[in-house]
Amino acid sequence: MTTREQKRYVKRELHGMEIVKNNNNGKKPEEIVNKHSSKGQAPLRESVIIAGISYFSRIKTLEKRDEIVITVEPFIDEITKKLRPPFAQECPYIPYEFKTLEKPNQYLQRALKENPDSLLQKIKSIVRKLNDVDDKTANLLSLTIFNSYFQDRFSTVYYLIIVGANGTGKSVFGDTFECLGYRPVKVNNTTEAFWFRIFGTNEFGQVTIIAEEFDKVDESSQAMAVLKEGYQPNSKVPRMNNDNSKMDFFCPFGFKIIIAEKSPNENKARGFLDRSFKIKTYKGYPEYKIKEIRNPQGNYERQQFFNEIMDLRNLLLSYRLLHFKDPYKEINIGLDVRDEELCKPTLELLYSLDASEETLKMTESTLQHFLDIKNKRKGETLEALIYPIVVNAVFHLGKYYIQNGKCVKSIPASDIWNAIINTLDGHLDEKNASLFYSDDFGKIYRNSITSMICDKFGAEIDHRMKGNNLIFDPDYLIKTGKIYRNMGIINTTSLDDSMTHKGDFEQNPPIMNHNNDKNDNDDSSNTPSAGSVISESSNHINKTKCPYCDEKIDPDPFYRKIHLRLCDKRPEGLEN
Repeated sequence: MTTREQKRYVKRELHGMEIVKNNNNGKKPEEIVNKHSSKGQAPLRESVIIAGISYFSRIKTLEKRDEIVITVEPFIDEITKKLRPPFAQECPYIPYEFKTLEKPNQYLQRALKENPDSLLQKIKSIVRKLNDVDDKTANLLSLTIFNSYFQDRFSTVYYLIIVGANGTGKSVFGDTFECLGYRPVKVNNTTEAFWFRIFGTNEFGQVTIIAEEFDKVDESSQAMAVLKEGYQPNSKVPRMNNDNSKMDFFCPFGFKIIIAEKSPNENKARGFLDRSFKIKTYKGYPEYKIKEIRNPQGNYERQQFFNEIMDLRNLLLSYRLLHFKDPYKEINIGLDVRDEELCKPTLELLYSLDASEETLKMTESTLQHFLDIKNKRKGETLEALIYPIVVNAVFHLGKYYIQNGKCVKSIPASDIWNAIINTLDGHLDEKNASLFYSDDFGKIYRNSITSMICDKFGAEIDHRMKGNNLIFDPDYLIKTGKIYRNMGIINTTSLDDSMTHKGDFEQNPPIMNHNNDKNDNDDSSNTPSAGSVISESSNHINKTKCPYCDEKIDPDPFYRKIHLRLCDKRPEGLEN
C-alpha cells in the first residue's frame, strides 16, 4: 500500500510530471476502416461481409500457378494500431455481401472479362430504368458511379448538385447512386461534426456522400470547408477530439452529391459551385420505381431487378480490386485550371483502362455539355459582367503615370461606379447615390463594388481630398480577365512517355478557335460589352509578335489594341 507521503515524494521528484497507466494491457487500439491501401503503397484491402462475417478482401497472385485470386483477412495489424472491417450493423452504407467464401473469386473471374465499356453499359442500363432523364444526364450519373470506384486514384473529383422542386425525382438520383456507387453514405439534415467524422483520419476516400435536402449548404461554414477542401486527396481538415485533448486531422476527399430544392448562393458558395456540375430535374415516368425495387415484398420481377443491382455492385468492387494498381497513361485534354481538374481525371482513368474510342467520345461529349453549363453560369456572375465595364472605363477614362518604375493607370472610383450603374439594368436609390437596385442582382452598394474590384481585379485605392482613385496595373488587369473567358473545348490526346514529345506538345499546343464566326477586323469586337464572354481557352492562343517590340501578344483585337497603347517602342503619333 502506497502512503500519501510516498505519493507526495514521487510527485515532487517528478517535478510535476504524472505517471499514466496503460489500460490497454499491451493491446493495440482498434480502428474501423472501410478500405486500406497505405495511400496506394500497399495492396488494396476492401471490407466485405462473407457468410455474415466481416473480412478484408485483397488481390493476391499465386506465382506457382500463375493465377490471380482474392484472399481474405480478419484484420490489418499495423505498428501503432489494429485495423478491422466494420460489422454489417456498423456500416453507414449498403455493405458488400457474399454468401460463401468462394463467391468473391467467382466475381473476380467475371471481372477479368469486363472493361469500362461493358461496365458503363450495365450501369447505364439500370440508370435509365430508374430515371426518366436525357441521355447526357444518364451518361454523367453512370460515369460518376463508375468513377467512384476509383476515386482514390483521382487527383481531383467533381461534385454533383441536383436541383429541382418536390416531385421532380431528384431523390431518385441519390437512391440510384446509393444502390450502385462506391460505399455511398446517404444523410439528411446532418450535424457539422458528421462532415468530418464520417471520412475518418486513417486514409482518404473511405466513402462517398449523398446529402439530401441540403438547401442551406452555403450557410454552414463547416460543410463549406469540407466541400472546398474535399475535392483533392491530400487535403485534411483539423478538428479537436471530443474531450478537446487532441487535434485530429480528417480526410474529407471523395465524390459528393448534393440534393436540394434551390441552388447554393453564388456569392457564398462560389468555390463549391466551381467544383461542381449542376443537374436540374423534372417530373418523369421511369420504367421502375426505385423505392419499390429496394423493397420487393416477394414480387418476383422486383426481386430479380434488385438482385441484378446487387450483383453489379459486387462486380464493380471486384473490378476495382483487380485494376486498382493499373498505371495511368499521360494525356492532355486541351483545358486548363479548374476545367481540367473537373474533366481530366475521368478521361485519364478511361484511357488507362483501355476504354474504346466510342466510350471516350461519349465521355468527352458529356463532360463538355455540363462544363459549358457551368462556365455559362460563371460568366453570368456580377463580377464577370462588371469586368468588361471596368476594363473599358480604365482604358478610356484613366490617366497614365509612373509608379515604382512601372506604368499604371489611375481613375476616380466615381467614374467606374457611374460606368457600372449606367450599363447594368436597374435604378439608383432616390436618397442614397451609393445604392443601386439591379434587376438581376438586387441591391448593389458602391463600397462592395469597390472592394470587389480591388480583390478580383488587383486595383489599389489611392485616397485623395476630392475622392478616392483606383490604381490599376494594365497587364494584371488584362490577365485577370482570362478567367471569365475560359470556355475551352475538350480535345483529348495521348502523350508519349518520353519528355521530348511532351516538350514539343507544350511548345506547340493545339489551337482552339471557338469563335469561328468572329471577324478579327471587326472594330465592334475591340471592346467587350457588359455581359460578354470571350470563349477561348487562355492556354491555347496562337500568340503573335508585336510589330514594334519582340513581345508575343494575344491576337484578340481588344487585347492587341491595349498592348499597342502601352508599347514603349511604338512611334509617337501612330494610331492603334
